[in-house]
Amino acid sequence: MKDIIQFLPKKVINQIAAGEVIQRPSSVLKELLENSIDAKSKSIDIFIKDSGKTLIQLIDNGEGMSYNDARNSYQRYTTSKIKTNEDIFKINTKGFRGEALASIAFVSQLEIQTKNKKSPIGIHILVEEGKIKEQIPINMLKGTRISVKNIFYKFPARRIFLKSSKIEFKHIINEFYKIILAHRDIIYRFYHNDKIIYFFKKASLKERIEEIFIKNQKLLPILIKKNKIIIEGFISKPNSSIKKGDHFLFVNQRCINNILLHKKIIHSYEGILKNLKTVSYFIFIYIDPILVNWNIHPTKKEVKLEEENLICNMIQEEIKNILCCQYKVKKEELNNSDLLLNFNSSKKESFIFMNHYDSFFEEFSYKEKVTQLDNWFHKMKKSNYFIDINLTKKLSNYIFHEKKIKTFQINGKYIIFLWNNENIILVDQHRAHQNILFEFFFKKRKKKLISQKFLFPIEIKLLNNEFILLKNIQYELIEMGFHLYFWNQSVYLYSIPENIHQNILVEIFKNILTYNFINGAKNNKKILIQSISKSAAVKSGTELHSNKMECLIRDFFSCKNINYTYSGDPIFFIFNKNFFKKTIL
Repeated sequence: MKDIIQFLPKKVINQIAAGEVIQRPSSVLKELLENSIDAKSKSIDIFIKDSGKTLIQLIDNGEGMSYNDARNSYQRYTTSKIKTNEDIFKINTKGFRGEALASIAFVSQLEIQTKNKKSPIGIHILVEEGKIKEQIPINMLKGTRISVKNIFYKFPARRIFLKSSKIEFKHIINEFYKIILAHRDIIYRFYHNDKIIYFFKKASLKERIEEIFIKNQKLLPILIKKNKIIIEGFISKPNSSIKKGDHFLFVNQRCINNILLHKKIIHSYEGILKNLKTVSYFIFIYIDPILVNWNIHPTKKEVKLEEENLICNMIQEEIKNILCCQYKVKKEELNNSDLLLNFNSSKKESFIFMNHYDSFFEEFSYKEKVTQLDNWFHKMKKSNYFIDINLTKKLSNYIFHEKKIKTFQINGKYIIFLWNNENIILVDQHRAHQNILFEFFFKKRKKKLISQKFLFPIEIKLLNNEFILLKNIQYELIEMGFHLYFWNQSVYLYSIPENIHQNILVEIFKNILTYNFINGAKNNKKILIQSISKSAAVKSGTELHSNKMECLIRDFFSCKNINYTYSGDPIFFIFNKNFFKKTIL
């Protein structure tokens, strides 16, 4: 049988390698700009024609190259940045792999004109298909002029796959922005089809952001210094006028893509903004080069950080602190933005939630009689001793106008009060509060709720199926006032609705997870409100102060539905006062 494994021809190897580095005209611009920056240029002129398909030319005043360096620069794996194996682990330059000019030379017509300060004259080299076609000495100033003409002219199949001039030019501008954001101490002039498009002088980061993007954009500064890691830059303030945010993440002044970091930044706004696409950030991370692995992607756009989780958590925590603690959002901004939460208060005390029905304990007498009454009540729920339910309207009207209602509690379960000195009202406190919460959430679910915020997030760990189920009702929870985000099989809560106590959060989510929610189902909200109201309602057995009981009674009889819970259970009962004398007294 004939052997089928063979060595690829050198030309095919070069073509594959070139395709990894040079994918479109913007890839050429990126590599050339990085070389100019490594050459310590203070001024760079860029000339583009036909969105880079015909010409990409850079002229800089950097250090330039000698005659021999220029002849070697377009060869594969030739570099001035790395000399030993150890250098790979402490990269401080833009380029280092020695592939850029080699790849460019293989897919285009490459012209290099360069001179360093030690050379009396410069050199002009023309390279096609990776080979020198022409080289002549020239008179020129120190620096380098590189022209890349007719990209993919020998590869018509590759050229066909290039997008329209408009799209390719957009990619070029995007790469240009990344460089000028990171390196703001260089003067840039950008020409397209012989017309100047951009002229940038030296500027601060905020000035550069305003030059490129929306002027007077609402930006919040971020600065973190910890464990020899420096993180600085700007994040956007919640603003509904921006349709789509701009995302720029830099490590040691090189723009990168990192899904984990991006998600952490975006998730910092989760629960604060409805549309997370409007979030903008411009974040620069400075870290010891030995902790960064740049050698995992041909274009160096993806990197591996040794301290990735630490950096992610640092950034996310700082952003949340900025949004929740350090800055105020005016009411006008709240009404005109996508904000779900109100951050009018920057005081730490506002994060401490005092439940409206938190327990104040009180000692009671006649425990034996109370116990008898409690036992009796369970037997009487379906008896004939209840007075006509039509009296409920009169009862509600009485409570509304009565200035003071004297209440008494039975075993921390039932609230009793006298009506018109003739009837005694017995209310199941848990069921009454359940209805109060249900109507509160049902009325408020279409409005922006004010939530109680925590200084530190509360983590609730989930099983895989629970994580998926909870994600199905993520937006319903946000509408109810839960500020949360999901990460690594856990849900993290940063704020909760104002009528919920944080001590029962685990119980609330445990009960929620007993339902089989389907993403987008119409009855999700109703089921969710029922479940949360039942879990969050003041529990049977909780002793309440008289003021708390009176407040609960007034809130309950203000509800539209007072006869039964939304699951059909009776809530209160009306008795003639003589009944109790006959029964237990």
